[in-house]
Amino acid sequence: MAKPTLQDPKVETTSKEAPFLKGTFIAVLFIGAFLIVSWVGVWGLFLNR
Repeated sequence: MAKPTLQDPKVETTSKEAPFLKGTFIAVLFIGAFLIVSWVGVWGLFLNR
């Protein structure tokens, strides 16, 4: 039978810092802008034909 282990209350758990996601955010913005420009361009071609 497994024995449950209790954490020592004296030991503090260290929380990891959130990763720096500024580059990811900018990349997602560029991809979103590309998709929007592409859709608007194709829609414009559709309307002109």
